[in-house]
Amino acid sequence: MNPTLDLDDLDVSYAYTTTIGLLSLDRVTPFWPELGLRIDGVEEVKTAARRCFRAEIELEALEDDERDDDGMLAGHIAAFLTDVERTQGTTAAAQLRAWIEERVFVLGLEPEWQMMWHVLVAWLPRRKEHRVASFGLPLGKVAKLFEIARAWAETADALDRRIAETEALPLEGWDAEAYAAYRGDEPDLTPLTGLSQHLAALAFERTWGAIQRLLGPAEMDALERWGQAEVLAHMDSISHHSARIPPESRSLS
Repeated sequence: MNPTLDLDDLDVSYAYTTTIGLLSLDRVTPFWPELGLRIDGVEEVKTAARRCFRAEIELEALEDDERDDDGMLAGHIAAFLTDVERTQGTTAAAQLRAWIEERVFVLGLEPEWQMMWHVLVAWLPRRKEHRVASFGLPLGKVAKLFEIARAWAETADALDRRIAETEALPLEGWDAEAYAAYRGDEPDLTPLTGLSQHLAALAFERTWGAIQRLLGPAEMDALERWGQAEVLAHMDSISHHSARIPPESRSLS
């Protein structure tokens, strides 16, 4: 089974390789349901992921004149999907491929405005309600907005704690081998960064959806004005335009 997206696109190949690496790790398995991945044969998928990860390591070890990065990588990824198809069936393999290409890949392209609003929404509960309302938001809506923001801040903090706890687990067996290959000469690198970013993006989707349901068009404009003012006041090196909310993200319709 082959990917449907072009692996010459670095963002596509990155989505596949980072996901396969994460799926290979024992410490990541408890997070599969939260990631939206539901496959019965967990160990078989992990075995296929480890085979692919090892092939990537061998590819990296080749001399430049011995390797065709794009072609070889595509072959390893296709082999991974074929392994899953062989052990889990075509439907499960297609679902895994769709999950990588339609969820992991898309979430990995999280736009600048959204990453900025991860921060700004977490800041909201630290501000005075009347100050936020002064940008054109009704106080009643501000109170509900603060509830959403507090829930997001708690979710983000809880996620950070869980990732830290997972990172602190003893490195044994395959996880130790994979971490060593991932880190190379940079001991502070961790594959769990991708896991954290993905889970945060999923959680923020739900948070932003709640904000979209709460605020009308004029109120969303007011929230944007507040966000841009916050950037101007507290982020000297970042343009306030980074808090601009695109038209397609202002409402659910």
